Amino acid sequence: MNISSSSFSSKNDIHSAFSRLKNLANQTPFPSIKERQHCLTCLQAALMDHEISLLDALQKDFGQRAHEESRLLELVPLIGEIKHAKRHLAKWMKPSRRNLHVSTLPASAQVFYQPKGVVGVISPWNYPVLLSLGPLVGALAAGNRVMMKLSEFCPETNRVLRDIVSHALGEDWIEVVEGEGDIANEFSLLPFDHLLFTGSTAVGYIIMRNAAKHLTPVTLELGGKSPLLVAPSADLRDTAKKLVFGKALNAGQTCVAPDYVMCHADQKQTLIDYIKQELAAYYPDGVLSPDYTNLINTRQLDRLKGYLKQAQAAGVQCDNLMPQGPVESAGKLALHVLNQPDEELSVMQEEVFGPLLPILTYTEMSDALSYIQQKPRPLALYLFTQNADDQVLCAERIVSGSLVTNHTLVQVAQADLPFGGVGASGMGAYHAEEGFRTFSHSKSILRKRGPNVLTLLRPPYRHFMHRLVAKFWHRL
Repeated sequence: MNISSSSFSSKNDIHSAFSRLKNLANQTPFPSIKERQHCLTCLQAALMDHEISLLDALQKDFGQRAHEESRLLELVPLIGEIKHAKRHLAKWMKPSRRNLHVSTLPASAQVFYQPKGVVGVISPWNYPVLLSLGPLVGALAAGNRVMMKLSEFCPETNRVLRDIVSHALGEDWIEVVEGEGDIANEFSLLPFDHLLFTGSTAVGYIIMRNAAKHLTPVTLELGGKSPLLVAPSADLRDTAKKLVFGKALNAGQTCVAPDYVMCHADQKQTLIDYIKQELAAYYPDGVLSPDYTNLINTRQLDRLKGYLKQAQAAGVQCDNLMPQGPVESAGKLALHVLNQPDEELSVMQEEVFGPLLPILTYTEMSDALSYIQQKPRPLALYLFTQNADDQVLCAERIVSGSLVTNHTLVQVAQADLPFGGVGASGMGAYHAEEGFRTFSHSKSILRKRGPNVLTLLRPPYRHFMHRLVAKFWHRL
C-alpha cells in the first residue's frame, strides 16, 4: 500500500493498513538504533526539503497565516525535537540496571525498553505539522510503526505531510489516514499498542472509551483553561508583552495559550493599557494586518462570536483591544478583553481557543490560588512575579501540566521537557525522554545464576528455615 496515494475512504482500508503495519512490527519487533536514527534523519531532511511547500499549504488552509509564524511555531520546535532524539537515543535505549533482593542472589536485573508495536496518533487542526509529526518522532525513536489520523480541516497541509513521510519513511513505518468523524471514530477503535490523541476534552472522553474496548493504553493531550496569574510584584509591561506573545500568535488557537488572566484589582487597567500597546506594535492595522492569523473556519469564528454576544447580553464589559481596524474581517476576529465575566457564561466554562481574554481580579493572592485550585487542572499555569516565594507556592499548591514563570508558550518548544496534562487537561506525556518511555514497554528482565536460596523455603513449612524467617524477616 502506498501512503502517498489518495486518503483512505473506507473502514476496510483502515483495518488493512493496520494489519500491514502490525505484521511488519511482528517481523521486526526491535529495530536497531541504526534503523531508528536513519528514520529520524530522513524525516528531518524531508521536512527541510518541503519547508516552503508546508508553509504555503498552512497559509492556504488557514486563509492567512504568515510563513514566519508557521516556521516559528511548528518547524523550529519540531526540528529541535528530532535533533534532541537523535542525540540522546543511545542513552534512552540502554537498559537500566536494577537492584535485587538478597534472597535472589546471585542474579542480575535490568529494565529493557521494548517497542510497543503499532502506535496510533490522532492530530488536530491548530498545529497540523507539529502535533502530527511531534508524536511521530517519539514513536519512531522508540522503534514503533505509526498510523496517523490527520485533521480533515487542513487538506493542503495533509497533502504535503503525506509527501514528507512517503519520501522519508517509505512504506515500512507509517500509514496516513484522513477522513471525517466516522473515520476518526473507527481509527480510535483499532487495537493499537498505544494511542495518542490531541484535541478537546469532550472528544477525549470518546477516544478513551473506544480505546478501552481493547485495553489500549492512551496518552491524551486535551488543553482546557490555562490561567495567567499576575502577582502583585509582577512587571506589568513585561507581563503584557509575554501575554500578547502567547495569546495573539495563531490567533489564540493554541492549547496552552493563556485562557484567562487573574490580576490584582489595582493592576487591571494598567495591564490592559499595556496589552493594547503591545497589540498595536504587533499588528499596526489591527485585524487587517497580514501577520494576524485567521481563525481556521467559520465554525470557529461563529463559536467565538457567540461567546462574545452571550457575555455582552449578560452585561459584561467587552472591549476591543485592536481598534486600529474593524472588529472582524475575512475570518479574523479582534482580540477582546472580557471584564469579570460570570462563571456560568460559556467563555468561562469552555476552553476559549481564540482571541477572547477574560480578566478576573483578586484582592489577596491566596484567593487567586484557591480559585485556580478549585477548577479542573490546567495544561499550563503562567505565573508573573518577581517574588521567589510565589513561584514555590504555585509549584507546590497548583497541579498543572506545566508551570511557566514570566513567559508564555515557550515550554512547548523545549526538546528536553515532557509535555502533558493532568485530569481534564490530559493524561500521560510525550516529548524528550518521557516521550520515548511513553511509546516503549518497560520490560523487567531477571537473569538467575548459581544456587537458589529460595528452594530452602519450600514446604513443609515446619522446617527450621521458616522459623528463622519468622524471627528475622524484618531484617531482610
